[in-house]
Amino acid sequence: MFDVLQKAVDVGRNLGATYVELRGEDGFIEYIQMDDGRINALTQRIERGVAVRVLADGAWGFVTTSELDVLDKAVRDAYSMAKAAAPTRHEPIKIAETKPYKDTADIKMKRDPRSVPVAEKIRYMEQMTKVIRDYDSRITAVTVKVRTASGLKYVVTSEGTQIRSRQLLVWAYPWVTAKEGARLSAARFEEASTHQGWEYMEKVATPEFVGQQAARKAKLQLEGVPAKAGSFPCVLGPRVIGVLAHEALGHLSEADLTANSAFAGKLGQVVAAEGVYMTDDGTIPGEIGSAKYDDEGTPTSRVEIIRNSVLTELLTNREYAAKNGLRPTGNARAESYLFPPIIRMRNTYFERGDATEDEMLEGIDFGYYCADFRAGQAQTNASFQVGIQEAYEVVNGKIGRPITDLSISGIATDSLFKIELISRKEFPFENGRCGKGQEALVGSGGPDIRFSKGGITFGGKT
Repeated sequence: MFDVLQKAVDVGRNLGATYVELRGEDGFIEYIQMDDGRINALTQRIERGVAVRVLADGAWGFVTTSELDVLDKAVRDAYSMAKAAAPTRHEPIKIAETKPYKDTADIKMKRDPRSVPVAEKIRYMEQMTKVIRDYDSRITAVTVKVRTASGLKYVVTSEGTQIRSRQLLVWAYPWVTAKEGARLSAARFEEASTHQGWEYMEKVATPEFVGQQAARKAKLQLEGVPAKAGSFPCVLGPRVIGVLAHEALGHLSEADLTANSAFAGKLGQVVAAEGVYMTDDGTIPGEIGSAKYDDEGTPTSRVEIIRNSVLTELLTNREYAAKNGLRPTGNARAESYLFPPIIRMRNTYFERGDATEDEMLEGIDFGYYCADFRAGQAQTNASFQVGIQEAYEVVNGKIGRPITDLSISGIATDSLFKIELISRKEFPFENGRCGKGQEALVGSGGPDIRFSKGGITFGGKT
């Protein structure tokens, strides 16, 4: 594959392009959906193709093809597109210099999901469905989704980069609904790995673990008391503080969005309470957002977005690193060869603090502890709204009754200044998917974080 891609790169270089990049993929993707024990979707496809990206006269040209024998034409087409677009640009595109790498980034796995029989995957889903059904008689519907992927990815550039990487995914997602009288509830859970094969589903994301997590949350929603509307002191747990880090703050730090966001012009300024650290890290071993290189061939890195309350760094690709005078951070990612790489998060989280578990709830007469979210969204002005699927009252400094029908909202850049305490306990990452015109697998998390009244607004019954 390297020889084929390199010959096409040479075509673009001979045409006079400033930069030529080819990303080749050869992989297998499978998706299965089971609704109440019945398979309703089962698809398999081979994904094989090449993305061609050419920079010429300060503009990009981008072409994809699934035919390797026409790569020369694809490069010429991308070059022509860039030349045609160049006169329309007010500012020529430049890319930051990076060191070229020749490397193979492999993954040691025990069971390639491509070789696992479909019947075994269906048994896994049947077992999960049974676990969920057996958890509570009030559960009325169960959907289980499983997605796997396995293959190779190549990056070859006109600067001399030649990288081959393993592509891998195992992913499970149950959606559970329950009913008692007129009362309905729904909950979901998600587990995935991009660093282990099917053995991850046998040892970590087992039918018992994943199924019980989803079923328990649906049961709590049925048994919870109605939420009160208003603003109260609260503690957000790892899965909820993670979605705040990602949705409401992480996107503001993506350099292609920053200029039009609430972080615009704030590099070097205080943006949070003292002692707040927030990081995006693509180098954490085994986490879903981690990789050795990004899709431009830049090594991934640890990016300290907020360091002791100060906005310190932004997430960049080579284009926006050059535009803003910043370092390339290795955050250029593409869903597949059908898309150009854009700036995406990897594993985004708040760092641990020094508060003990008792201190986190001490002195709260009434408030909430939010343990898990159902869905969340945010805008570039830092406003956010998150549906909560697992939460509890906090009364006189103690965890109390479960809550139902709760949502949280606010302006994240204001909420940062309302942080009172940050737990010192270790935390797990939540595995999820982020959409920004294309999908990326991301991790998010953080320790328990306490906000004073006014930091988070709760939606519920008055």
